Amino acid sequence: MIAILWDASPLWGHLVLNAIIQTGLPYQIVTAKDCQEKKLEQENIKILIVPGGSGRQKANMLEEQGILAIRRFVENGGAYIGFCGGAGLALADGLGLCPWGRDFYNGRTEHRISGHIHCDLSQDPLIPHTMEKANLPVWWPGRFQEPSQEEYQAEPEKKKVRVLARYREMAEDLYTHDLPIKKLPPEAFDDWENLYGIRLRPKLLDGQPAIIAGNFGKGQYILSYSHLETPDSPEANKIFAFMLKQILSKEDSSKLTAKGTPFEAVGSGLCKNILNTETYTPTWINTDFQTSWPILRELKGQLDELFKLGVDLQLIFPRTSWLYGWNTSVHGSQLNALRIALSRALVLPPIDEREEYLLKKGVNFAENMLLFIHGTRNWLLARRLCDSLSENEGISPEIMEAQRRELFGMLMYGGGRCGELITWLDNFLLLGKK
Repeated sequence: MIAILWDASPLWGHLVLNAIIQTGLPYQIVTAKDCQEKKLEQENIKILIVPGGSGRQKANMLEEQGILAIRRFVENGGAYIGFCGGAGLALADGLGLCPWGRDFYNGRTEHRISGHIHCDLSQDPLIPHTMEKANLPVWWPGRFQEPSQEEYQAEPEKKKVRVLARYREMAEDLYTHDLPIKKLPPEAFDDWENLYGIRLRPKLLDGQPAIIAGNFGKGQYILSYSHLETPDSPEANKIFAFMLKQILSKEDSSKLTAKGTPFEAVGSGLCKNILNTETYTPTWINTDFQTSWPILRELKGQLDELFKLGVDLQLIFPRTSWLYGWNTSVHGSQLNALRIALSRALVLPPIDEREEYLLKKGVNFAENMLLFIHGTRNWLLARRLCDSLSENEGISPEIMEAQRRELFGMLMYGGGRCGELITWLDNFLLLGKK
């Protein structure tokens, strides 16, 4: 059994869920409360996957009891796989599974990169022996603080951490903010740094660790700032599938059926071939079929129109099958999280609990969604207008910021009306949790 820790994982929890569904392996979603109630010990769970999102928020929701439960789970033989924020959570100042800490950026520009990076791979039991390099996706990654030789000598425990992959070169689709930096003139990198003090080339490309692994008690951890679960990223997907296959025993990995799971998405291009890691490449969920939830289908259409407006205003742009890119002035991560959560809701099976939930709270959700769409439409139009007006005739920045906070909450942590809608959809999903 694979468990996915759902809390504080808007967007990224769905990315992991999408990939795991398509392995065909049995899985369940767990919450911070489940961890506190020792559900990790009671269930037949062998792997805990912690998706991206704020590591600090996850730690706060787990509280001391949940943190200790995860540590016990790994110490007693479980495997912990953390992506991005889930990787940061496991470091020395979080769960303490890994003795390394997290490193910091000199500026936000170096953090706000997304797309693929060419990486060198190590020879390790968790890496396919035929792979020496891979094109791995990152989405606004953190950084590991790799110890110096002096630190290794002072704290030998840190030397037991294995580096599985290191960043090397930018791939063609790498962005910083909303700039496709690989497509910029080569001299722009030096010019921007010399003239404006802005470093476009991320420092993490200088051979820094992308994926690390190690042991904790009888168990193990794999921490990756690369999102190996990204759809249609074949080299990353192959590594992820291989890791799962290596962790699971032959007895476990032979039980591939996940029939009857309430989260299985009909029509999502399920591949279910985890044993053949060469061809495991999860696609993104497909919602282009009749849903059991017509009210949600209608709201999805309204939200799609909002995204079309954003594209027309050149404030957002299609990026991948599952993600829209966005202008730096727009809260694109929250918008994407809402779109994906609503898309997932459309493919959930019609169990009684969801029928009842929709009857009791569906009208209120629809009203709130339409209010959010109306408010965001006005804000996007005003945001575009601000770019066209002079400073003297522009809209008050204070008004724009107040509206943005009402709609989207805090820049790093989300919230606002959008956060409330995502929470509703999370509750709708979790009604099928075992």
